[in-house]
Amino acid sequence: MDRVYEKPLPEERLFGILPNCSHAYCVGCIRKWRRSRDFQSTVIKACPECRITSSYYIPHKYWISDVGEKEKLIRAFKARTGKIRCKFFVRTRGHCPFRSDCIYLHELPAVRLPRH
Repeated sequence: MDRVYEKPLPEERLFGILPNCSHAYCVGCIRKWRRSRDFQSTVIKACPECRITSSYYIPHKYWISDVGEKEKLIRAFKARTGKIRCKFFVRTRGHCPFRSDCIYLHELPAVRLPRH
């Protein structure tokens, strides 16, 4: 954890918290792991250490090890992301490849009718 706080740029001093396991990673390491094309999607969506799948990660300034605090963080994160329209759902007009695992809002923008 000391290494995360020692990163040169402030925006790099974030943890990537996986909701389904308790291993600590910097957000940059989790992003790099998830961008990897060397493994199947099921592998890169899992923790690099314990292989428990987490469909998303939460960038956070502090590491949270307390289960109750982590659950609060997850609820707050899902509440925030649940207000943001899913780009896949909007772009494909109603289809998201992540289906029920998606944490974003599945709602199409209102259609404006042309004025006459």
